[in-house]
Amino acid sequence: MLIGIIVFVLLFSKFFGSENTLVGVAVITAMLMFKSINISLRYREAIWAIIFSFIYMGFASYISRLNAFIGIPINFILVFIVIYLFTNEMETKAYLPFILCYVFLDGDPISSEQLMSRIIGLLTGGILIAFIYYISHKNLDDKNHLTIWEMISNIKTNSLQFNFSLRMAIGISIAMFIGRTFGFSKSMWISITVMSLTQPHYYQTKERIKQRVIGTMVGSIIFIILFECLVPSKFSSLVLLILSYIYTFIKKYDKQIIFVTLNSLGAAMVLFDTFISVPMRIALFYLGSNCFYGQ
Repeated sequence: MLIGIIVFVLLFSKFFGSENTLVGVAVITAMLMFKSINISLRYREAIWAIIFSFIYMGFASYISRLNAFIGIPINFILVFIVIYLFTNEMETKAYLPFILCYVFLDGDPISSEQLMSRIIGLLTGGILIAFIYYISHKNLDDKNHLTIWEMISNIKTNSLQFNFSLRMAIGISIAMFIGRTFGFSKSMWISITVMSLTQPHYYQTKERIKQRVIGTMVGSIIFIILFECLVPSKFSSLVLLILSYIYTFIKKYDKQIIFVTLNSLGAAMVLFDTFISVPMRIALFYLGSNCFYGQ
């Protein structure tokens, strides 16, 4: 499976440009998830919702980066709509690949000349995901599922679905605003921290914060030992590939964060020295945590 994922991402990057590599990561993540996850919308509407959400995210991320203040309402509205639309069944976390994709789009900005290739890439990705959903759920009985209009017209402001969507929208909007205002090179880490920490129930979030603090620190220490003391630079990519493969088998969140930190710092090696990227990772994690508390 790992080889298949790598090949898909490389092909996606080849066809749509290196600036859309992370889009390919989000697309393959969604394809793997929606093989077994039911969105709980009417079958046909779920397919169209997937495709249009990806296109909408492409335009919204580009426009929101034109001005940090304009970006606040754009990011808030998009995140709220996407979260609310795909959290009818909260436990499935069907919203995750969409928000992950939007965070990636924000963290890897493009020029106006690159906009069309990004939109085409997102459209293609949306169609591929919708096709997987179609194949996996074509025999599904969706009589008890809501239409999009029914979901919108029956919004309950005191529901867990509404509350979670609101908190995620506020947190990510603040995180993206901070990243753009201060021009952080890896501001995406702030948004990813907010996305990870914001959970439907507050007690889950409190527990995750503790686990993420420990995991980030342990991962940073292991990274320094591995890539500054043990592994020659020419083998860094191979080691990171092995770590990524191991990560797919890790189920506990506190252990996952160690590997997430290792891979994030590995990606940052392209731009920064280890002793710059490690403190920056910790600092941006701290900022992301504060964005959550700001909710």
